[in-house]
Amino acid sequence: MLLKDYITYWFRTYRMPHQARNTQEATWSTIKNHIIDSKIGEMELTAITVKDLQEFLTGELLHGCQRRLRYVDWVGKPLSHHSVVKLRQLLIATFKQAVKEGILDRNIAEDTEPIPLPWRDAPVFTPENQKKFLLATKRSRFHTAFVMLFFLGMRRSELLGLSWDAVDFRHNVLHIRQVLVIEDRQVVLRERTKTRASIRTLPFPMEIKCMLREWRDRQKEESKAPGYDNPNNLVFCTKDGSPIHPDYFSRSFKDYVKRMDFLSNDLHLHSVRHSWATNMIQCGVAITDVQTLGGWSRPDTLLNVYAHTVKESQRKAMKKLFRELQ
Repeated sequence: MLLKDYITYWFRTYRMPHQARNTQEATWSTIKNHIIDSKIGEMELTAITVKDLQEFLTGELLHGCQRRLRYVDWVGKPLSHHSVVKLRQLLIATFKQAVKEGILDRNIAEDTEPIPLPWRDAPVFTPENQKKFLLATKRSRFHTAFVMLFFLGMRRSELLGLSWDAVDFRHNVLHIRQVLVIEDRQVVLRERTKTRASIRTLPFPMEIKCMLREWRDRQKEESKAPGYDNPNNLVFCTKDGSPIHPDYFSRSFKDYVKRMDFLSNDLHLHSVRHSWATNMIQCGVAITDVQTLGGWSRPDTLLNVYAHTVKESQRKAMKKLFRELQ
């Protein structure tokens, strides 16, 4: 069996049923454009060697997608390190399944060299800039939403997909169960989060409770207008009750950033989640608690992305220990 045939079978049988629509499309695009149409995709699965795989991955990293179009060699732009890492992960998963099914004796994809990811600090809001941003957006329709992003660490899709049914005012918690995403250029509410770890319960302070109650009262007044329709009982919606387009929400956030000269243009909506994780770690919250509250699948994701923040937090902890026990 050719690699392109087996990886297609593997994707449709083992990977696709467990992925969200957007993830399915992204994964299939990677497989189709970089493996199925490549020279290595035309090789027999059992004949592929570690050398073949390594040359393939290195070639993608240095020269870009190499495939045949009408029997003419075509070379694209070099892939990013992150893209090649994803390619390697797909190959490892595919060959692992081939071993389980008795087609191969061992997973040779695991013997390829890991692709090092370039280090880049994620842009974050300083505590001072966070306060200034929230003060500047005080009159914005999205102010309460922005506050919840900064202080609860929610993803955009989780915030815009939040239903009033998932807000427990008695116990002051939110139940994250569904997301609002874009699929085929349409806004879709999915009763399925990014990962299993994303399904979680988030406690919120009294200040946010008051803000949510005020927002609910405002929404009740808006619901009296003709044509208002909010069938999913969304917490954040437009004035007529329809879902907020995620791209519009991100653009609105970015517009506020651009208006503030003291803020870096590198800051974007996802920077808020980075800021939340950074602040939690700096406040001494355990990595496992940050992981659980933020809905990350594994703590090593945090350790990799926020390595600098973790080290700074460790430095503060050592100084505190010395002061208290000296």
